[in-house]
Amino acid sequence: MSGRDTAPVEVGERYSVEIEDLGSEGDGVARIGSFVVFVPDADLGERVDIRIEEVGENHATASVVEDDEGAADGEQSDDQRDADET
Repeated sequence: MSGRDTAPVEVGERYSVEIEDLGSEGDGVARIGSFVVFVPDADLGERVDIRIEEVGENHATASVVEDDEGAADGEQSDDQRDADET
């Protein structure tokens, strides 16, 4: 079973998330629902726009989207995504 079969995110999707924790290697840790997303170069407490780069069964890795890249239509915040799931 691949990560795409179980993960609530897909490569290329964009989200606005808050970095809730730091991983053992210093990467920011965000959650989309209960799914963990590692965000290199993000600081604890920071709110960042991200793009999903890799998806595994238990976590994903994302990159920070710079302001000059612009927001994609259909971009969801983690709060909006949670509301959609309820």
